[in-house]
Amino acid sequence: MKHSIYILIFILFSSCHQKQSKSSSKPAGYSYGAKNDSAVYYFNKGWEYILDYGQWTLSEKAFRKAITFDSTFVVGKAIVGKSTQNGTERIQILKNLNNSNIPVSQDDQLILEVTRITIELFNARDQNIPLPKEFIPNFLATAEKNYRTFVHKYPNESYIKGEYIEVLNAIYGAKPALDSLHKLTTEKQKKIPFFVSYAATLMSEIGDFEAALSTAHDFNEQINNPKIPQPYVLYGSIYLKMDSLEKANRYIDKALELDPKHIFAQRFKKQIVTKLEITDDND
Repeated sequence: MKHSIYILIFILFSSCHQKQSKSSSKPAGYSYGAKNDSAVYYFNKGWEYILDYGQWTLSEKAFRKAITFDSTFVVGKAIVGKSTQNGTERIQILKNLNNSNIPVSQDDQLILEVTRITIELFNARDQNIPLPKEFIPNFLATAEKNYRTFVHKYPNESYIKGEYIEVLNAIYGAKPALDSLHKLTTEKQKKIPFFVSYAATLMSEIGDFEAALSTAHDFNEQINNPKIPQPYVLYGSIYLKMDSLEKANRYIDKALELDPKHIFAQRFKKQIVTKLEITDDND
């Protein structure tokens, strides 16, 4: 599975807020079962932070902020469970979700079901509990079916659409996922930072490094903020695939300096260290 689908107080400070204020001022679309506008606002900010900017720490804070405005926001609570890196808390959140009597709409259930399974997967991993061999294929099949249903019903919900394309990548590979990204996204969505960044990622996965780097440059210019980690993660991941390990290492180190909770940057760092060690052993 190439990507764990994961995913994490809106803080008013410095240029990070200035760069993101335009997109955050858009009116909310689908409410995901939240009954409070502030809950929806911070929920959407959480997705924006993590997918557009790679700010995992701010994302988790935003998701937590969202549920303070609505105690019945089940989908929001589930996303907090998927975002937290505290295993004990995650286990308790899953128990609470499984025992909840709060009614959830059919459309919200599409998102909730995938999130619950994701939390179950994370908990099993953390506790070293073996899962049945059919667990991952069944999980991906459920995620594909649920997300496909949701995004076709709510095509303007960009971040769930992004999750859907990540699932397609995990199941079918980078080329079909890239084709789906181009086909499923509107002209407006194609300019959203996540889709620009993820297109570059998929290009690098199919070995089109020239196009990947060109798109990464476009993404970096679009973000235009050295305090945002995602451009560094993107460059680092591309150079890692190109086996330009020293370059990759510099970019990933900078990303982790900006946000130590960035899960993908942590994984890329481990891969780089392993490859560098193998290279040193062969010298």
